[in-house]
Amino acid sequence: MDALENRIAYLRGLADGLDVGTQTSEGKMLAEMIEILDEMHAEIHVLHRRIEETEDYVEAIDEDLEDIELLLYEDEDELYETVGDCAEDDIDLDLDASDALYTYDPQDEDEFETSYEFTCPSCQEGIMLHEGKDAEGYLHYVIEPYPQA
Repeated sequence: MDALENRIAYLRGLADGLDVGTQTSEGKMLAEMIEILDEMHAEIHVLHRRIEETEDYVEAIDEDLEDIELLLYEDEDELYETVGDCAEDDIDLDLDASDALYTYDPQDEDEFETSYEFTCPSCQEGIMLHEGKDAEGYLHYVIEPYPQA
């Protein structure tokens, strides 16, 4: 990006050094072309920055998904098993207290900033995903069955 900016500045300097004015039609055309190049460089710079932000965001989502996968599946081989109908699945989402990475107290509703409700498309069972930060600023997620009324 810096090389492109330097080349555009070089063209602008050449035009100024050659005393290309806006009095002639060629001068008007060259001045307009340099302006267009400047605008294109600015737009490319904005797009480049947004792409970098998107790549960082996708990496963060990938890391969060990996954490959720490790929470749901004790064995790495289970991650790659073919998932069948929910009624036939024997995956137990309930963890023992000793296995829990993060303890969740349902009475403390301020602990999580957001909660999401999901419904399984196969068995129509509800799932809750709670998201929040602890006092140290670390993100925590808790997945639990949706409370039945």
